[in-house]
Amino acid sequence: MSRLAKSYEKAIKKELTAHAAWFPITNTFKVGDYGFFEGGVFRSIGNIKDKYPNIDLRVAQGPGAKVNFSSEGTRTFKFDAAGNVVGSFAQLGDAEAALKFEFTKQNSVVLKADEITLEQLQNIEEVAAFLASKDTWKRKYKVISHAYTGENCIVICARESGSEFTINAKADILSDIEVGKANAGFETSSSNSSTYDSIGETGIIALRFFKLNWLGNIKILADQVNKVSIVDTFEDELEDDF
Repeated sequence: MSRLAKSYEKAIKKELTAHAAWFPITNTFKVGDYGFFEGGVFRSIGNIKDKYPNIDLRVAQGPGAKVNFSSEGTRTFKFDAAGNVVGSFAQLGDAEAALKFEFTKQNSVVLKADEITLEQLQNIEEVAAFLASKDTWKRKYKVISHAYTGENCIVICARESGSEFTINAKADILSDIEVGKANAGFETSSSNSSTYDSIGETGIIALRFFKLNWLGNIKILADQVNKVSIVDTFEDELEDDF
């Protein structure tokens, strides 16, 4: 895993107790996707509904969340149209202004989302039992059980120390952006090309998984649901990647 992706992973774990969807926002992950971690980054190779069309995936909305995270060493400044530092955008009304992020450390992350929606798999044990009964299923595969979508959120990942990222807009728009509600009517600029950003977009920012336990005993009885041991944390497996 790149150091930048690793920093984003740490932010997601701290804020949502989940794994990073890398790259954030621009991916196409969904509940039921399966694959493996490669260099600490999840690689999807398909969806279990496509692999096994008769599998029953019961997906429902979960409780929402909010995120407002900035890496240590990240400094934020507010400016009016004349370039003067101000304490709040509220005093500027709808005048032109700027919100600037300065990153004093390498691999820094800013993640702001006033609204995060969650889709989650309701019948994990049933799905796991189904997969365990298939000879074509590999136990190394991880399956996405939860997908967190950031709505109109802000993601900035700066690889180099000394990087600067600026958002220019009317002050009332910047007030919303500051708390993770980015819509339209803004422009952005970066001091270098090594900064990844997604401002005002909606997409997957975090994931949770499950997989079949290598040590689990499968018990198949004619009149009972299959029983199988599953796991949903992978800290030991990922330690070498991180």
